[in-house]
Amino acid sequence: MATSVAELDRFPAWTVTRSRGHWITAERVLTLSGQRWVIGLTPTADGATALMLWRDDAVVAHRRGAEAALCRLALGWAANLLAGRPWDGR
Repeated sequence: MATSVAELDRFPAWTVTRSRGHWITAERVLTLSGQRWVIGLTPTADGATALMLWRDDAVVAHRRGAEAALCRLALGWAANLLAGRPWDGR
């Protein structure tokens, strides 16, 4: 399981955007049952990472924390959605 954006970048389903050698966004887009889901990560000014989940144009969830933990969480959200479960596994 990926614990960094560099590791997510190895998966074809993830798109990582870089600027000046640093990652600025990592996204995975899923279209399921007519809905567009976007799982996105971005670094924050204070050194943390932000993780967001959009369903169509609405933000469904937002977390801040360590890159490793949020990469694992992002993969879990994607796995849940792909398996037909609620994004948070509940």
